[in-house]
Parts: sequence; structure tokens; C-alpha cells
Amino acid sequence: MLVQFGVTNFRSIKNKMVLSMSAGADNSHERILITPTEKIKLLPAAAIYGANSAGKSNILLAVQTMQSMITGENAQLLKEKKLPFDPYVFLEKPDGPTEFEIIYVYQGIKYAYSFSYNEDEILSEYLYHWPKGREALIFSRENGSFKFTDNINEQIVLAGRTPANKLYLVSSNEWNAPQTALAYRWFTEKLLPYDEQNTPDTTSKAMRQQANNPIRDKILGELKIADLGISNVGISDNPSDKNKPIITLLHTVNSDEGSTEQYPLPLERESKGTQRFFSRIGPWIIALEKGGVLFVDEIEASMHPLLTKRLVEMMQDPEINVNGAQLIFTTHDAMLLDLSLLRRDQIWFVDKDDKTLSSSLFSLWDFSVRKDENIQKGYLQGRYGAIPFLGGDF
Repeated sequence: MLVQFGVTNFRSIKNKMVLSMSAGADNSHERILITPTEKIKLLPAAAIYGANSAGKSNILLAVQTMQSMITGENAQLLKEKKLPFDPYVFLEKPDGPTEFEIIYVYQGIKYAYSFSYNEDEILSEYLYHWPKGREALIFSRENGSFKFTDNINEQIVLAGRTPANKLYLVSSNEWNAPQTALAYRWFTEKLLPYDEQNTPDTTSKAMRQQANNPIRDKILGELKIADLGISNVGISDNPSDKNKPIITLLHTVNSDEGSTEQYPLPLERESKGTQRFFSRIGPWIIALEKGGVLFVDEIEASMHPLLTKRLVEMMQDPEINVNGAQLIFTTHDAMLLDLSLLRRDQIWFVDKDDKTLSSSLFSLWDFSVRKDENIQKGYLQGRYGAIPFLGGDF
């Protein structure tokens, strides 16, 4: 479960930006909170608002870049290959390294992991854990010098086999070092950045499972709840592309004469809203089943506000979200700015500095907002910032 994520010097983000999923001193909607330990209370969802080009998407891209360096294509670079260094864009030359920091809870233990890098090498890296409620170092790395607290000689050997452009968290797991195994596993099992291009395949793969598969049944159940007129889903092999199955949605039609017929409709002929909901509901159900952390850009795109609200409510409902899943999403949907749906500490804003064009992140919790206040109206009126300036001469 995610406690917080921080990023420095990445694209439009110049100074350190921290998104916290820790619950604040707000006693509203307490039943939705996730409690992985007795002392930790976490939020199941966070909404990020802001004008176009303010930098909302860069937060999610930062998460994707970090994961790519841990479990993706940038985790296995050859020695001469460059790291995905994309520093603050509004400078002629990079001013320092990019840094990612993440705190999370896995199997009841809190971890803090961070690393900084430029295009050529990892400059710093550390991993801490709290196995008995007390902070303890697992390893640290600073300009090529490593420090360990357990099985030191063996880990020094592994550190010597770690190229300058590779994370020790990655290389130590390749050599089955038990000290970092659980910390690494969280990134492969729980961190779920949303890939807009591949999500229909995610849903269809789950739907192809046997009929008694709980994920398949839950996906179909949500499609029916969404009132899209869908009674079932058919998945078949595509003879021209084995990686792109043919997806057919079945609709039940009652004629004036009282007869009932099933009509198949290819997914590509459905409305954009139906296509989008179908592509998203698979990753949603998988995240709920795994207790994963799902990152989604522009959650409302091409969907009715009530369908968007349903996706948020699934994460907020402790009877549905029984495994501690979390959702972080960017949005322009002002309908979700409702304190009967979200707590004040669940609503975040990204704004851009007029002079430096750097992005900043802040919470509704930073404002003196009453529990009965119309925050949708306040946001659209510019009380909290993070809206476009519609000025100029006409």
C-alpha cells in the first residue's frame, strides 16, 4: 500500500513534489480508510486537479519511469546505454539529478526506497524498512560507495557486479539476495500504472478465463451495473493477429412482440464511452483483487460522469475494496469535487508558476474548507487555484 511518492527535477517538476496517501486529521468518511498496521491509516483514492499543461500527467509519468527502472525495460540496460533522464525542462542545462522517493507497506512492513540519477549513472540509492516498528537500513549507495547492515561480505560482492547505470535493488534480486526480496516484490505485484493502449487487452485476457473465474465474473457484473445494455462478452481468436483477440459485446433486445434476442456487437462499433469503460474495468477489478495501487490519467475521458463516479466509489467502498487497493487519478471532472464522496485530504491540485513554469502540488487540506462547503463552486471560481487563466484581448 502506498504511503507517499516524491519526485524532484523531472519534466515540469523542478522542486521536490510529494503526494501523500496518509490520512489527515479529518474524521469524515473514516470507514473508507485502509489500515495496513495499527499506526498507519491510508487513503483509498486521491484525485489530482489542474489546468491543461500544469503538470498533472508528469506525476504519473514519474511513477511509470521509476517502475521502468525497477521492473521494466530500463532495468536491464547495457553498460553503455543511457538512463531515462528527463530533468526539469525549462533550463538549458540540467540542474542536478532526478530523484524518486517512495514509501509503502508490504506484508505489514513499511519500506522507504529512493534513488537519484542522471543520464549516465545511479548517483544515490537507499532502502530502509521498519520490521519491528523501528527504522533500519537495508542498504545505501552514494557515488559508487555502498553500505550494508546484513550479510555484508556477500552483498559487497553483489554491489561490485552492479553496473553504474543499474539499481542495486534490481541486481540484488537477480542474485536472489533475501535482504531486498520483499521490497522488490511490491513493485512487481502492487504498483499498477495504467497503460491506455493495452487496457482493452487486459480486460479481454481476464474475460477469457474459465467461467468460474472470479475476476471474469466481477468484470461482467460491473458491465451490467453500468447499464450499457451488455448481457455478456465474447472473446475469440483473431486469425490475423493472435495478440489482438476479437471482442464482442452481447446485447439483449426485447421486440415489441415480446421476443428476446441476443445481438453481438464488436467492441470497435460500440460508443467511445462503452469502449473506455470496458478497457478500464479490467484493470480496476485486477487492482481490487491484488490490493494494487492503480495510477490513471484523465479518469473521466469519454465517459459519463456517473460511470466515472462508479469507478471511484468501487475503491472507496470497503465491502468491495477488501484488499486495500488504492487509486491515484488525474481529472478535470468537477462533479467529483464533492465532500460527500471524497475527503478533503483526498483532493489535490497542480498549479504552474507564472515565472518559472514549474509545477507545484498542494492539497485541499491546505485550505480552510468547511465540511459543508461547495468545493466544486469554489474550485471553478478559482479559490484554490489550479485552473486555466482565460484572459487576453478579443
